[in-house]
Amino acid sequence: MKASTVFALAVSLLIGLAAAAGAKYAGLFDKKPPEVPPPAPPPIKVLVARTNLFAGMTMTANQAMVRNLSPHEQKELESRYGATWQDRLMPPLVTAAHLRTPLKNIQADDPLFEKDFAPAVLPDELSKLLEPNTRAVNVGVMKDNCAGGTIRVGEFVDVLLTTRVAFDDKEELRTACIARACKVIMKRNSIWQLIASDPDDKPIHFTLQANPYRAALIQYALSFGQVSLQPVPTPTKTTGTFTDLSSTEYAQEDKRIEEVNRGSRLIGLEDLVRIFQIPPSSPKPPPPQPVVIQHLSGIQQAAPTVFYVNGQGAPTQAKPSSQPAGGGGYGGKVGPNNPQPASTTFQSPNATAADARQKAAEDAKKYGTIRSGN
Repeated sequence: MKASTVFALAVSLLIGLAAAAGAKYAGLFDKKPPEVPPPAPPPIKVLVARTNLFAGMTMTANQAMVRNLSPHEQKELESRYGATWQDRLMPPLVTAAHLRTPLKNIQADDPLFEKDFAPAVLPDELSKLLEPNTRAVNVGVMKDNCAGGTIRVGEFVDVLLTTRVAFDDKEELRTACIARACKVIMKRNSIWQLIASDPDDKPIHFTLQANPYRAALIQYALSFGQVSLQPVPTPTKTTGTFTDLSSTEYAQEDKRIEEVNRGSRLIGLEDLVRIFQIPPSSPKPPPPQPVVIQHLSGIQQAAPTVFYVNGQGAPTQAKPSSQPAGGGGYGGKVGPNNPQPASTTFQSPNATAADARQKAAEDAKKYGTIRSGN
């Protein structure tokens, strides 16, 4: 073998060793593990509406839910609000939306933003909702008697009373308006305005605004029958007076209010008699005079024989009067210009005769006998 060939082989071997050493030093012969992609960031939680929400109607926790924010929604929010878009959202807790009131309508599944809700504060006290010289009175009314329960806070209603009236040996079922154009200031005994479904077999409670006299009259009338509410248009605002000279019932309203505020007027049956237009009692004819036959025995007068027509006019054992001196009742003394008032009773139309007798006995025992008339 020639020396040049041996030299070439030696140089080649040295170059190969140097290349192998360089590759090993560079780590070309080390086995690399596959590259693991970085973990995906956790999904962003967002609070959204579970159902449609309406402006002014307070929501509850069951009307909200928490879900993941989609990448498309995140990009849209970043482009609209910039890097601080997350600070504008409500916290991702359903309790964060409880008793919050939207300022605008919000569709179901839309994210909830803090700016779209009224501040989280308690509503004003009920007394601050009342207009000057008015009072609040609460009534419980079945669905059938309050427009199916659809009456909302802020509406005006007429208050009607249906009762069974007994007078002059007659009994009638009557309905009359005992207070007109009363504003609804609270519903379901809650200061929050909530959307809810009311059961058919339980009363719905409404708190009404009325002048002092009508509020006391409504409270009094609840014991005498069935109250119903009828929605009416918003009345024309009148400042400083409740009197309406065009109305027979309201022509002396300011006087009644002043007397109630002063404590000199009591609400009683005479108010219901006036509203239900109970007529004065017709005078009863006197009983027929008995036929008297005089007997003489000689010149002496003997005991007469008395014949009563159909037994009428026969003497009976006198009973002690339960009426106070002066004629009793609210009518005062009985005389030619002030006849004895008729005995008038008011009772619930659903009450049976036995219920009525029992209630009358209980009232007589508790309050004494009440008589009313015109």
